[in-house]
Amino acid sequence: MKKGQQTKERIINVARTLFASKGFDMTRTNEIASACNVSEATIYKYFDSKKDLLLATITPSEKEDAEVETSHLSTDELVENHVITLIKKILENKEQYSILFRETQYDKEISKQYVEQIFKPNAKLIELQKRIDTGEIHYISDIILFNVGIISFTLALSTHFETHQQKTEPYFTEERIKSIAQLLVYGIHGKSNNT
Repeated sequence: MKKGQQTKERIINVARTLFASKGFDMTRTNEIASACNVSEATIYKYFDSKKDLLLATITPSEKEDAEVETSHLSTDELVENHVITLIKKILENKEQYSILFRETQYDKEISKQYVEQIFKPNAKLIELQKRIDTGEIHYISDIILFNVGIISFTLALSTHFETHQQKTEPYFTEERIKSIAQLLVYGIHGKSNNT
């Protein structure tokens, strides 16, 4: 990676951390520049505006999900698998989702990008929507709203744990993520034996 690209990436990473922790409005470009050991003018060499920088910080750094055939899964397996995958994606890109979730209420462009981030069509979402449309999934009426609920729940739970729990082990273990997904799919009564 060339030096200019490294500088740009460093600016994006530092800005992402500051925007996620302090908010867009409370973060000054001179603060970002100082944390990157560059001049404020250097930021504007790579980004036309502070908002342009914000937009660069909110794209989750993710590997492309492999297209997987999902039509053979039971409805409960499909929804549970979707929830687990989404929670893991949120946790891997927590700063981006925190920024998106906070700033979307103030800016339509951010809001549009937020919807694009949570509703990229893939085989799983297409299959979920098909089952919603046919009435097979009757407890989810809107997949975007369902995803927003998972995102807000995951961010709130993660923030609560980081703020109020002084434990060194991670809260979101594989087992806990699976139990959260099962709670969302099966409710507080849990999975019945004949499911």
